[in-house]
Amino acid sequence: MTETIRHTAVAGHFYTSVPGKLREELASYLSKPAAPKAKAYGVLVPHAGYIYSGAVCGHALASVEIPGTVLILHTKHQLGGGTFSLAGFREWETPLGKVRVDGALQKSLAAAEGIDVSNFPHFQEHAAEVVLPFLQQLNPDVKVCVISVSHAPLETVQAVGAGIASAILSQDGGDTLIVASSDMNHYEDHETTLAKDKLALDKLAQYDTQGMIDVCFARDISMCGVHATALMLEACRGLGASKVELLEHTTSGEYKGQYGQVVGYASARVL
Repeated sequence: MTETIRHTAVAGHFYTSVPGKLREELASYLSKPAAPKAKAYGVLVPHAGYIYSGAVCGHALASVEIPGTVLILHTKHQLGGGTFSLAGFREWETPLGKVRVDGALQKSLAAAEGIDVSNFPHFQEHAAEVVLPFLQQLNPDVKVCVISVSHAPLETVQAVGAGIASAILSQDGGDTLIVASSDMNHYEDHETTLAKDKLALDKLAQYDTQGMIDVCFARDISMCGVHATALMLEACRGLGASKVELLEHTTSGEYKGQYGQVVGYASARVL
């Protein structure tokens, strides 16, 4: 693997590529936290274009402390890699500059059972990239690691989650925030999407990982990052988390003014 820098793939499309304009937009989103800031183990945020989900993402990230390292677990939209693919880059580029990778944590994660190292699913993936500018704005010195997550049985998710928790705890202090990047139900009307999303979010709020996965499949809730969110929950559980607090829930219809075919966006924090 020779690639050391992950260059921007969706700047100018999902969000502005103009640094000054981007900082202003981020500041606007981050000025309205969804809840008083708290120390959290994990946080769920959406990953659409900022015009649609930037506010929900910013409000959520402004509600948690951003430590020195953030691990992003995101939906696998792209081909390549395995079920749990750790990016092998050393830096991630955004219009605000480069975000360094936490090399020590990356090495520990790479040694965890079930996690492979592959850049392939990360080159054109937006789900992690759109989160990075928020992290840079909140903590300019932040380091990251990024894992692409596909579908897997709960037992596998739990085992990989335990491995992630062990990898984090093996670092000095183990002070790492885990971000799950996922949108909610896709391309149904506003009311249907809100109702379907609530079924999954109720299970999330109960810290019921299996229930959240089951209801998404049983009720055809197209939460694209359900397994990334499940992995976040299980890794946080291994770090000592005990509850989930829902923050916001809306749809793209609220921003487009078109309610016939929307995407759901939600946020939550794990404490």
